Amino acid sequence: MFKVVFITFIVLTSLYSKKCSFCHEKEAKSCKNSIHYTLKKAINITRKAWGIKDSNVTLQSLPLPKKDINSPKDLVDDFLRRKCLKCHIDTRKSEGCLYCHNRHDKKGNYYKAKTSMKKCLKCHNKEYIGTDYKGWFPKDFEQSYRAPLSKKGYFPPTKYGIDYHHLSEDIHYKAGLKCVDCHKDLHSNSKISCKDCHKNPSSKNHPSYHKKIECIACHASWQINSYELSVFRDDTTSYDKYKRVIMQEDTYLQNFLQKALKQKKKPLPMMPDWVSRKLKRGIWYSGYRYRRWEDFYLANDKSDGKIKLFRPLYQYRISYKNKDGKMLLDDVRKIDNKDIEVWLPYYPHTIGKYAKSCEMCHNNPLLLNQKRYGNDIASDLKLPKYLYNAIPLTKEQIKKMISKRYKTIRAKLLLQNFGLK
Repeated sequence: MFKVVFITFIVLTSLYSKKCSFCHEKEAKSCKNSIHYTLKKAINITRKAWGIKDSNVTLQSLPLPKKDINSPKDLVDDFLRRKCLKCHIDTRKSEGCLYCHNRHDKKGNYYKAKTSMKKCLKCHNKEYIGTDYKGWFPKDFEQSYRAPLSKKGYFPPTKYGIDYHHLSEDIHYKAGLKCVDCHKDLHSNSKISCKDCHKNPSSKNHPSYHKKIECIACHASWQINSYELSVFRDDTTSYDKYKRVIMQEDTYLQNFLQKALKQKKKPLPMMPDWVSRKLKRGIWYSGYRYRRWEDFYLANDKSDGKIKLFRPLYQYRISYKNKDGKMLLDDVRKIDNKDIEVWLPYYPHTIGKYAKSCEMCHNNPLLLNQKRYGNDIASDLKLPKYLYNAIPLTKEQIKKMISKRYKTIRAKLLLQNFGLK
């Protein structure tokens, strides 16, 4: 019965999306080349990180997973299809236009043709920019991190498969701006800039020596840095070991484990292929080594010459156990003697009225590789080995950050702040 209803829903929503294009032909055409439709960048960065050198596919041309698994590149398409690509708007298999927009009623009126923030946050949550706009920082997976309890003695309700710490909200969110107030054209790949609205920032607070720094690098009050994502596909029924990590930012997995752990006869490990919508054997488990909202990393983006925030979103440690209990991949973290990682430019939506303090950059151990608490910072927060289309800060840039000129300027600012000059 469920299968019939589900197929009927897919057919109807697909037909409805075709109807949308009768009136919105331009938007429908441009959408098919947008990152929301193709997911091309995320897919190919992941495939290249896992060992496929010349990857150039989209969601619509993503190959079916391989059956014989000997290396990470044989497993990556299964990982993408069953762990990553839950959010997609391919009209053949998902909701199409209705994924973001609401239906017209029978009289031809629409409820909310303009995309709501609630719709955006269906996909843009946790590590992905979106829920940070509301000040939410995802907690770690282990059960003990779920505290504090609510007033009634229960754990707080989860959102998008995890609990959150509540940090400062974005100033634009406080002012009542919704996602689409800035991101006006989501059907294309057009980009927005702070200067689209803030056209003439004062020269007093934005000195010339900071002209190459991206606005958000200073004005983002915090950011989500999630280090080393261990991913493990397990084709066996070994569920007991996950009792304390049922929540892994995956509501399907959470529901599956809650049921499986209660049953005497363990069910087969099944997880859907979110592209084909078919259940397949094997469960993808995951967990980050650690998360931080401190010690951010800056680098030079080659595309526009700006100094930007970068983060380690694509760091992987990969394991695979087949149905016979044989570990075919055991914590693989290198391919061709290179760490599996890609650091990407990052635009956290955590803007504050005031910029970060000077010290957050000019005394940042992750940038300067200084000693902190007697230990080398690189042993904890690892420095990037592969930056996406970027280069690290040069020796000359780092010299300027700790130069006598900087110290003199900073001393004058501090004296002014305390009213001493």
